[in-house]
Amino acid sequence: MKNDTPARDFDLIKSLEIFVSVADTGSMTAAAGRLRITQSAISQQIKILETDFGAPLFYRDVRPLRLTPAGLVLKNRATSLLTNAREMRSDVRQAAAGRLPHLRIAIFSTFARQLAPAILRAMKESRLAVENITISRGMALNHAQDLANRDIDVAWTSDGFQEAPDLERLTLVRETYLMVTPRGYGRFANDLRGLASRLPFLRYSTRTQSGQRIESHMRRLRLNLPGSPVFEASADLIDAIACGHGWSIVTPSQLFDVLNTNVEIDARPLPGPSFSRTLGLVWRNGEMQDTMHALAKLCAQTLREESAPRLLAEMPDLAGHFEVLPDQMD
Repeated sequence: MKNDTPARDFDLIKSLEIFVSVADTGSMTAAAGRLRITQSAISQQIKILETDFGAPLFYRDVRPLRLTPAGLVLKNRATSLLTNAREMRSDVRQAAAGRLPHLRIAIFSTFARQLAPAILRAMKESRLAVENITISRGMALNHAQDLANRDIDVAWTSDGFQEAPDLERLTLVRETYLMVTPRGYGRFANDLRGLASRLPFLRYSTRTQSGQRIESHMRRLRLNLPGSPVFEASADLIDAIACGHGWSIVTPSQLFDVLNTNVEIDARPLPGPSFSRTLGLVWRNGEMQDTMHALAKLCAQTLREESAPRLLAEMPDLAGHFEVLPDQMD
């Protein structure tokens, strides 16, 4: 019966490093020179591995040494494991020094251009203690699952996931939905039904949070508009409006991408009842608290000092419709 207890001096990481070096060089002598240890130590570690796995790892009757099928499997797995081990060592050391090795953030496309440059500047200036970052774009409906799967660390989202006790959240922005038309349709701004009779209503997909909220608002108004083109991306929707293909309901932040572009649209508050949404950061409970609060402060400052003034300078009628909320962390 095979003894499943490894030898006393068995160091898996060390043995795998030696094994991979022999596999790469095709020679125990060359591996010994590369690793600056004796050839007998190389041979001993290979024998320990072969004993532990119960299979030969090299064909020893050929030069250079050639991997057996078992050796090929181990080579592939060992290479990945050693890479992870090196990254783990680096990550732990960076964390001990107060820096997060890697932050993965999901963010709406309309906010990515506003916040990503500020985040990168803060990292460069050491105001955000993060070594590396991945910024991905996506819809709010995907964020909860991405957080649960650990595909992301934090989401900038319009869904607070209040029903999820394992998530923490900071609400940073409140914004009111607006009516957006091609330029020149302002005379119909006080009558949604009259406007809809003259120009198609362009919809957000109900795969988006905005699409769901807008459809719910339309039902409250008992405004049943006919089927029309459907969009997921705000930029595509705004382009269609500017070209005269219809009108829609959007939020102020969904106009960020067209600021300073002379796009031919008019934006104004909705007639009658209004409705709004809030946005902020959501992350897993108890994780990376200092980094999350630093990120929240950075996002709020950027939106308050850069994005909101730029929006209101071009569209002053929207004052009060995009609000960065007071600091919740002091």
